[in-house]
Amino acid sequence: MRAAVLKEFGRPLVLVDVPPPSVSMRVGATGLCHGDLHVLTGQWSWDVQTRLPLVLGHEISVVDETGNTFLVYNAKGCGTCRECRSGFPQFCERVEVLGIQRNGGFAERVDVTGFPLVPVRGSPLEVAPLADAGVTAMSSVEGITEGSRVAVIGTGAVALLSIQLLKNLNSEVWVVGRNPLKLKKARELGADEIVFTKGEYSTDLSGSVGLRKFDFILDYVGSDFTLRDLPWLLRRMGELRVVGEFGGELSIPDQLLVLRGLRVRGILYGTMKNLVDVVKLFEDGKLKTLTVPYPLDEVNQAIMDLMEGRIVGRAVIYPTSSST
Repeated sequence: MRAAVLKEFGRPLVLVDVPPPSVSMRVGATGLCHGDLHVLTGQWSWDVQTRLPLVLGHEISVVDETGNTFLVYNAKGCGTCRECRSGFPQFCERVEVLGIQRNGGFAERVDVTGFPLVPVRGSPLEVAPLADAGVTAMSSVEGITEGSRVAVIGTGAVALLSIQLLKNLNSEVWVVGRNPLKLKKARELGADEIVFTKGEYSTDLSGSVGLRKFDFILDYVGSDFTLRDLPWLLRRMGELRVVGEFGGELSIPDQLLVLRGLRVRGILYGTMKNLVDVVKLFEDGKLKTLTVPYPLDEVNQAIMDLMEGRIVGRAVIYPTSSST
């Protein structure tokens, strides 16, 4: 079978023919996200064990022999630790993720043994982003009450999905970003206010919002440019949720944290329930995945386009035989 293999950190993927897994399903399509870039460059090596060579791709839709499409819930834990028993296998110390610890979906077939599958109605190309971006977006807005004022930092695929989820909650949504095309898409998806920035996100957001503050701030970038001073824009008992992982450092004066009763949370992936819920919203027509398709042989071009900010929505990689 054809597969895109990472053989050396920091180098392009190599398209090769490899033996298919002995037990496998046909790959429908696989989304490309910044997590793949972190794996490709070795930026997660301090905390995530990845052995090369490896087939990347963790946001996977698969198709069975009768043509039914499924999404892979991509976190296989030990099943016995506190995190697994609580429904959060992504935090298991022995977690396995396709495309990170095991061969993933940038191939024609993938071994999904032991990974839960959720049926979904729709094209494998169209639904693939729900398996990760959709789950993460759902997890990141979970518990936000109807009518909240929310700042969304960033305009990547997860952020664009989250905007739609927040508007389903009748939230007042402010979006801060640097890419005019992506900000335009955010407006089309229902964002109430758009803030274009060239510097520190919090400074430009503060200048736009004035004295009003936010119930929730969702940072889908996680860099020094985004995190700096964000807690000052939260109302009393407000919450900052950090989803992006671009190496930023967060500093909060303890008096600000305590006297305003602020909360800070990190969001990593989500639960099986998040996946089931986001599938239902998609099937009910309340969510658009905004896919940008690339054939498997063009996966390195997709990676370059993602790195250079040319993709509005989610790049989705498909084997030629799975393009429908």
